[in-house]
Amino acid sequence: MFTSILVAIDGSEPSGRALEVACDIAKHYNAKLHLAHTPQIDTFSYAMGAGIVDIPPTAEEIMAAGTQVLSEASAAAQAKGVKPVSKTLGAGDPANHILEVAKANGVDLIVTGRRGLGSLTSLVLGSTSQRIAHDATCAILTVK
Repeated sequence: MFTSILVAIDGSEPSGRALEVACDIAKHYNAKLHLAHTPQIDTFSYAMGAGIVDIPPTAEEIMAAGTQVLSEASAAAQAKGVKPVSKTLGAGDPANHILEVAKANGVDLIVTGRRGLGSLTSLVLGSTSQRIAHDATCAILTVK
C-alpha cells in the first residue's frame, strides 16, 4: 500500500512518536523512509542595563542543530530496524519544506506529530501538521 514514507522531524516528543509509527508502517509495507527537518530560529534575549538584546543563532549553529536532529532521528529509525534512504535539512517554512520533499521523492504517506515545537505560533498561523494536511496530495498521518 505504501512505498515511500516521509516523516517530519522537529526534535519534539510528538515527532519522535511519529517516527516510531512511520518505522512500523515502513517495516510492514517494506517502504522507503525519508526524514525531513526544517530548523526554526530561536533567539536568545539578554538584559543589558535598561534594555534587552536579542541574539539570533548563526547560520552555522542552525545547520549544526538541524543536522543533529536528523542524525538522532536516523539513529532512532535504525534502532527500529529501518534505515532512512534520505535525510533532508531545509530552511524557511516547515510545511512548505515537507511538501516539497514529499513531491520530490514521490512520497505516498507523510507522517507528522500532532504538536511539535511551534505551539504558540500555531495558535496564530495554524500548525505545520494542519497546513501539510490541507495542501498535501498524498495520505497524511498525524500522530498524537
